[in-house]
Amino acid sequence: MKLDVRTLILGMALLISSCQSEPENIVANPPEVYLDLTHQLTIDDVLNVSFEPTSDRVPNLGTQNAPVWVKVTVGPQQNGQMVLDIESPNIDTLHFFQFAHGQQIGKLITGEAFPFRDRAFPSPNFAFPLTQSNDSSVVYMRIRSGKQVLLPVAIESREDLLLRQNRKDIFFGVYSGIILVMFLYNFFIWFSVRDRNYLLYVLFILFVGLTQLTLNGYGNQYIWPNTPWLGLRSVHLTGVLSGVTTVWFAQSYLCIRRYSKWLNYVLNFYIGVYFLAAILALTGNYIASYNAINFCAAASLLLVVAAFRSYNRGYRPALFFLIAWSIFLIGVTIYVLRDFGVLPYNLVTQYALPIGSALEIVLLSFALADNINQLKRDKEIEQEAKLAALKENERIITNQNAILEAKVEERTHELAASNNELNKTLNELKSAQAQLVDAEKMASLGQMTAGIAHELNNPINFVSSNITPLKKDLEEVFEILDHYERIEPDQSPQSRHLQEARNLAVNYDLGFLKTEINQLLTGIADGANRTAEIVKGLRIFSRLDEDTLKKADINECLRSTLIILKSSIKTEAKVYDELTLDLPEINCYPGKLNQVFMNILVNAMQATAASGKPYDQRRVEVSTQFDHEHVYVSIRDNGTGMPPEVKAKIFDPFFTTKEVGQGTGLGLSIVLGIINDHKGKIEVNTNQGEGTEFLLTLSRTL
Repeated sequence: MKLDVRTLILGMALLISSCQSEPENIVANPPEVYLDLTHQLTIDDVLNVSFEPTSDRVPNLGTQNAPVWVKVTVGPQQNGQMVLDIESPNIDTLHFFQFAHGQQIGKLITGEAFPFRDRAFPSPNFAFPLTQSNDSSVVYMRIRSGKQVLLPVAIESREDLLLRQNRKDIFFGVYSGIILVMFLYNFFIWFSVRDRNYLLYVLFILFVGLTQLTLNGYGNQYIWPNTPWLGLRSVHLTGVLSGVTTVWFAQSYLCIRRYSKWLNYVLNFYIGVYFLAAILALTGNYIASYNAINFCAAASLLLVVAAFRSYNRGYRPALFFLIAWSIFLIGVTIYVLRDFGVLPYNLVTQYALPIGSALEIVLLSFALADNINQLKRDKEIEQEAKLAALKENERIITNQNAILEAKVEERTHELAASNNELNKTLNELKSAQAQLVDAEKMASLGQMTAGIAHELNNPINFVSSNITPLKKDLEEVFEILDHYERIEPDQSPQSRHLQEARNLAVNYDLGFLKTEINQLLTGIADGANRTAEIVKGLRIFSRLDEDTLKKADINECLRSTLIILKSSIKTEAKVYDELTLDLPEINCYPGKLNQVFMNILVNAMQATAASGKPYDQRRVEVSTQFDHEHVYVSIRDNGTGMPPEVKAKIFDPFFTTKEVGQGTGLGLSIVLGIINDHKGKIEVNTNQGEGTEFLLTLSRTL
């Protein structure tokens, strides 16, 4: 589908030339105006005010917050009923009053604030049927609008009005056809190629065309005839939408973000102002919205600069945009100069803007088509280059395959040798790891053995120290018994042996000997019991079946560990236990858990000792709890605590804060491994200078 631009221009020129006939103008004097700053004047008040005459045939009332009263003197009507026509379709409210000989002979209220069906004539403009008068009459008009208002006043017959409107309808019918054709044409192209530029261009066509129809009153006549709320805001909203889509299309088509980053930021600012204008229009601030839209008109000049910059950097499609946009700006310039009275108000200046927009849309469509062709050519060149590169790569690959096969075989042998070395190293590392773990266990065992030896030494010394006096006492008792055994049954009570036995009993204090022997035997029994208790705790702690999963009492494991560490407890810290009664047994590896408890308790006691506190203030608290699923063990101390950086590393193998030779750094690493084997969890709560708590969570059903 192609359009001949020359045919389009010629057709529009013929339409304009056919509309050049002006209506009969029987206005006796130029319009006079009066600005009602009070906003309260009625027609009766206006009859007594002084109007200011205007020298312009088409007065430009600008944008006014206050109502503007316009006075037009009409000459005698001798050709039948005439119509006063204002070819300015964007007026919010318009009140017509006709007076003759001081009497009101006609009245009409219309405007965009009222449904289209209430108008006197089915025209996008505002027309007032004049009451026929043989003498001159005066028409007063109260005008209020949130847009700039031009007031081209013409008086003509009803037939001339309809004929002129018919010609205008033909012109905008052609214009709408062009817009519709270009919209559908580019929409189907976008649907086929899915190019973002075409999508933005389709939106641009839609809103530019809608804006032109709105500015010329066709929106209120055909699109939203019974929606005054939208009619009052239509010029503002369509202006915002056409402006925003224009900027978006230009940003994408001209690659402004790539070639002119600072311009892209400025254009984004204008988009923000456009949206502000839309908000102002929706909230009823029409004049502020209209001024904001006019402020954004500067963006059109920036698009010319952006097109120049993109073209100068070798982007060929920018030239088409520059030509099309320049034609549109010429139409805009003619339209604006007409509004400011520089150019006369006629059909050429009136239709310059839609003609410019139509030509722009057609040329930009050609530009997009050329851009697609250029992309197609670039893609073909790129594919040819890729094909050549693929052939070259195929040749290179073919030549290198043989070399690669040889190198792969060589590398395979090297990797096999490296793999053997790595396996050997891995085995050595595993052996070293096992040795280190054994070393940690041996260190723990050494500490445990020293403590047990110290604990066993006390009751054993107690037993051995009681043996000598017990032996001496027994010898004395035995000596007394020997003298009694020498007494014959028939000897008198005064016999020598009986007397000697009695003397020995007195000398040795037989009563004291009995008491002392009982005390010594009691001491020996106590020492034996204490030794048995230590041996029992050692047996529970050692758990020769530690690799067997079995039920065990965690409280019993903790008590046996405390017995083993009793010697350290006496010198390093006081230990307080709050073990929950009736703690259920759990499935576990008891021997491994004993090692966990011992490692944590040793660290806790060493931490309290390192805090420098007196012995009476050093505390290690051990407690247990349980619920339906878990058993909880808490070991808390009031020692030095840990800073965050130390806490983050305590479970790392070989990490230790002790001096060299005082620890392997594997104690807590082994603890973590054992807890993981039990599918449990270990939490560390610590504050430097306040102490540390290790909270162990063990499942009851491992």
